[in-house]
Amino acid sequence: MLPLMLVALKLRLCTSPTPMPPRPFVNDGLWRCLCPGFSSNTVTIPSITRRRTSLPQRNASRKDATTHYGRQLRAYNSSSAPFAANDTFFSQPGTSPTGFRPLTEKNRPLRSQASHDNKPALAQLPTYILYEHVRAEGAKGNFDEVMNICRVLVKDRGEQPNREMYTGILHSFVDSSNGTAGKVRKVLEEMGFWSETDGSLVGQTKIELDARGCECVLEVLAVHPDYLLRTEILEYMKSRWFALSDRGRNFVIAGMLRERHFEHALELLEEMVRNKARVESWLFDKAIWMLLEFQEVEEAFYVLSLKEGVHSKSSGTGAVQLSVALWGALLDAAAHKQLVSGTSVMSFLHMTKLTLGKLAETILVWTTQVQPGYLKPGTGACLSVLALASRHGDVQLATDVFRVLTERNTTFTTHHYELLISAYLNANELHTALSVILIMVDANLKVDTGTCDPLYWYLSAGKQHEASRPMQAFKYLQDFEATGRKVPTAAVNACIQASIASKRLEEGIEIYKALHTVSDAGPNTNTFNILFRGCHLSARKELAMFFANEMVNLGLKPDRITYDRLILVCLTAGDLEDALLYYEEMTSVGAPAGRNGPFKPRRKTWETLIHRCVLKGDERAVALLKDYKASVEEPRVAVEKAVIDRFEYGIMPTVLADIGRASTENVASDQHARPTAEVGRTPDAGADAKLSEEPSGAGAEGTRPIASTEMERADDLDGLSQLMKVSKSTKRY
Repeated sequence: MLPLMLVALKLRLCTSPTPMPPRPFVNDGLWRCLCPGFSSNTVTIPSITRRRTSLPQRNASRKDATTHYGRQLRAYNSSSAPFAANDTFFSQPGTSPTGFRPLTEKNRPLRSQASHDNKPALAQLPTYILYEHVRAEGAKGNFDEVMNICRVLVKDRGEQPNREMYTGILHSFVDSSNGTAGKVRKVLEEMGFWSETDGSLVGQTKIELDARGCECVLEVLAVHPDYLLRTEILEYMKSRWFALSDRGRNFVIAGMLRERHFEHALELLEEMVRNKARVESWLFDKAIWMLLEFQEVEEAFYVLSLKEGVHSKSSGTGAVQLSVALWGALLDAAAHKQLVSGTSVMSFLHMTKLTLGKLAETILVWTTQVQPGYLKPGTGACLSVLALASRHGDVQLATDVFRVLTERNTTFTTHHYELLISAYLNANELHTALSVILIMVDANLKVDTGTCDPLYWYLSAGKQHEASRPMQAFKYLQDFEATGRKVPTAAVNACIQASIASKRLEEGIEIYKALHTVSDAGPNTNTFNILFRGCHLSARKELAMFFANEMVNLGLKPDRITYDRLILVCLTAGDLEDALLYYEEMTSVGAPAGRNGPFKPRRKTWETLIHRCVLKGDERAVALLKDYKASVEEPRVAVEKAVIDRFEYGIMPTVLADIGRASTENVASDQHARPTAEVGRTPDAGADAKLSEEPSGAGAEGTRPIASTEMERADDLDGLSQLMKVSKSTKRY
């Protein structure tokens, strides 16, 4: 009996109508509340179909509606759903708000289904998640994504445009490429920021900014500065009693830096540091970069000192963290500006408790970054640092620069060694400086007058009560020669020149006598030119003639300076004939290789010679004047007038001054007079030779009137200084 009942039951089931469909799965708010760990993306509801029809979904609300059991998620499409009266910014889907997207940009379709990175569709996400996305995407500066989310909230979820949406839109303008201050103004205008009355009276709701919205606007204005709008936002916050956070102050300072209001920005930055407020590291770096961009190097290092102070208080260490590029920019700027001390450095030293005295900004970067190997400066920066060390006598820094250049296999030239010589001389290390000169000789580098010019300035700067520096240097050179080192003649010439500049002609002669025992090359033309200058200053014509014979016996060829100084020696001694003979010999000498035309006297020497002929009534002054006008670029009218008055009208110049004073304007060429502050700078090599090649000359000899009986008699007749005084109204410069 039992088997028959089972068979009957089976037959009844087989002949029964279509089974009832299962209850559809509804992933609504209640389900998500009861089962928060259940992922809606992984739900797949089996499709129970009959005759290709589907069952409608139950309890499908407007906010969470989906199609056919979740297999196809609902996407936002164009709809004619009604909008709020004030919905002017959230335009129709697929279109762009006026002024917020270029006309040539294509409309971006709304994301309607899960992308390849398994991100859920916007329409599938809950409302509160969409608001979180608005906030996150706005902070990233993704304006298009923020607008897509806002359109879903307005069109699909029925949300009215509110403060959170507008704050996200405002925040998205922080992007440097798409955002502008004008777009911020437009959104604020749509929110009714400048409206004095309630917008509800005219059918438009006024949306007030909160503290976060104001801070977002300040962040945007830090990227797109607008001083007036920032002031209005700050006044709005003050009227609403919104406290400006430390983060907001950072944005305000950043905006002021972008507007080039450096003084106000630094005042606010100092106030924040003084009040122990939080200053972001990026703000310090931005301030340093912008100050360096506008050559405000001292202020940049002051900001660095503020950052160092904040960092040392927070971490307990004094090592400030900067990028390699920023350290390199600081080093380049400090070396280029030749910074050595200042209030910014002293404040930095006070904060970091360094005990190195007046530590320069350049030395700071070098010792903290280059020496440990964190920073590899370029060759140009190394040369700037080497010049700074040379100027201030920092031997340690100069030698360390040589170490860095040696590591990169740099080929050292005369320029490098000259700076090193100046560094040792400014540090009063004469012996080491002379050894560097000998190293240049061993390296087959040319050592000439320009190379030894720093040595001359150091030797001639000795004080009266101390021992003679030229003799001390010469003794060092003798010691070097005794050890087999090769001593250049230019170094000995610098000793002789310094002795003559110190009014010790006899000492210079003694050095000259012993020159052949130190330098194998012996004296050269520049050696005798220096001695002729000493004879001119001391009115020693007989000694000058002795040196002239010595020069001929050694087979040395005279140059322009040689003849020029011999003419001055003769004029100082009152021997006009010998001076004219030397002038004729000078102008008749054939032009050397690379020179056009014969030798010409220097300008003041020429004028002194012409004036002496005028005083003596020598008609050769006319020929001298002709050559003078043909060779000098701007001949003095007074010189020509004196010749014309003397030989055409017989008018003698008025006697007022010593003729020896006419040669005082040659100081720059003979004595190389320079301010004391410039001692240590290395001029171009061969400065004296370059002077001798000038077509117009540079000036005559002497630094003071020379006491001479014959010259005093000439003073009774006239002086060139009076002639120059008379010609001031007619001379053109």
